Amino acid sequence: MTLEDLRLEAHLSVAALSRKAGVDMKTVKRAIDGEPVQKVKAVAIVDALSKELERPLKLEDIEGIHYAY
Repeated sequence: MTLEDLRLEAHLSVAALSRKAGVDMKTVKRAIDGEPVQKVKAVAIVDALSKELERPLKLEDIEGIHYAY
């Protein structure tokens, strides 16, 4: 699944996901669009989705997410 698929499944707006992840909304949009984001921020986004969906998710589970160290 893509980040966008998971965001929609969790019924979160981009703004709500960014608040829950503690990252800027532009960062969430870049991640959704497949642009590289810092790994720590990608992990925060995936962790927020994991909590919201009440199931474990890892970066490796997300199609199209790109991150830099």
